Amino acid sequence: MRGADGPMSGGEASMKALLSTPPGKTTELWPPLGLLYIAASVKERGREDVRVLDAFCRNLTGDELAAEVVRERPDVFGINCSTHTFLDAIEALRKVHEANPGTTLVMGGYHSTFAAEKILRDYPFVDYVIKGEAERAFPDLLDRLESGTSAADVEGITFVEDGRAVSQPLAVIQDLDALPFPDRSLLGDLEYGYFHQNIRLTYGKFTTIVTSRGCPYACTYCSCAAFSQRHWRARSATDVADELEGLHDQGYENVVFVDDNFTLKKSRVTELCEEIRRRKIRMRFYCEGRVDNAPYELLRTMKRAGFDVMYFGVESPTPRVLDYYKKGITAAKAQKAVADAKRAGMIVVTSFIIGAPVEGPADIQRTIDFIRTLRPHAVQVNILDCLIGTPIWDDLVRDGVVADGDWKRNHRIWEYHEDGLTQEILGRLSQDAYAAHIQGWKSKGGLKDFVKMMSANRTGRKIVLGNLFNPDVRRRLREGFQAATT
Repeated sequence: MRGADGPMSGGEASMKALLSTPPGKTTELWPPLGLLYIAASVKERGREDVRVLDAFCRNLTGDELAAEVVRERPDVFGINCSTHTFLDAIEALRKVHEANPGTTLVMGGYHSTFAAEKILRDYPFVDYVIKGEAERAFPDLLDRLESGTSAADVEGITFVEDGRAVSQPLAVIQDLDALPFPDRSLLGDLEYGYFHQNIRLTYGKFTTIVTSRGCPYACTYCSCAAFSQRHWRARSATDVADELEGLHDQGYENVVFVDDNFTLKKSRVTELCEEIRRRKIRMRFYCEGRVDNAPYELLRTMKRAGFDVMYFGVESPTPRVLDYYKKGITAAKAQKAVADAKRAGMIVVTSFIIGAPVEGPADIQRTIDFIRTLRPHAVQVNILDCLIGTPIWDDLVRDGVVADGDWKRNHRIWEYHEDGLTQEILGRLSQDAYAAHIQGWKSKGGLKDFVKMMSANRTGRKIVLGNLFNPDVRRRLREGFQAATT
């Protein structure tokens, strides 16, 4: 913690805060919604000197990010990170500290939440870690720093004070309607959009929105339940519609709902759809739902309000694998949800995970065959990650499989598989799954589905027509068709 002799001493002008995503490289240009919420909460307290830098979507290197921070010379620099980006984020902080040791450094996000004490132990140049949701915690921390008082009472805070570790429980905000809308004016001139594997999925002005937080489920590969303490909270339909109406007036055309469980409370979704139509908010929406909580009547209501794209986490058709993930669904429910969403006129995206420790090559082949017959409009096939904060990671720690420093990086399941599912094998099976998806559309049913999608879904038409000459799309189609003949 910086003392009163540093730039944080009381009596000075309001301190300057800079919030950033980690350095990196991506083609999926989604705005940093969490940082925009925090910045808006800082400004609501009367502090105007706050800036958001999206280093990740600007594809900044660690050196470039550190140089930008040094140029800005903020009193407080905060960075979020996932497990995938932690090492890059920590190296950027190290460089900032070396160049400008007077800046207070703060970390947040999922990975920091589950590794707070470890971060402070191994990287003493980090001053504070905020665990959980930081819309109240970060402005409170600024107040304590400016007044020169202890931050020990700030919710979710972890830091070292007088050689002693201070740690508060992670923060979970209950009243989401009380939060100010994220301040998108801080994003600058960066043009955001939704891309997947170099395939453009949005056209026109794009942003994201969150209408609920948390997850009451306990999927073993996911850390969302632990981050939210399995407590789902939702904004009111009116509050969400107010934000959407403002976005509509600002010219936004496409919005991805990043809720983990958007359709959990069907009456709220129905009320929101009615409010969208009543206010004549004409935008195209993308969202995620569970296959066991998406009845046809709800999907049809959503489609009429502008929800063109539905994402389902299917993961596997094999009961033993679904039980291992504690997913709580069945292949039959997945089939019905996908069919109902198609019937409602939606584009359907499904995700699958391969490589579970209870899964063998025959089970993965069953997943590949299921993708071919399920025939979603798009598919995402992931090799199982082992991330800190998930029950799978906890099992690895309990069994003594992981080393002391393994918490710092992402791990794939092939590092721990005992039955021969190597990186090469899982990679090949993943490509087989993508090829099977394309093969599934080479049928009368596939042609019928395609014609219906093109006639009923404006977003689908834009995606197809906009990617006609995309070399990545043509390559994937060619590879899929070739695989069908071998």
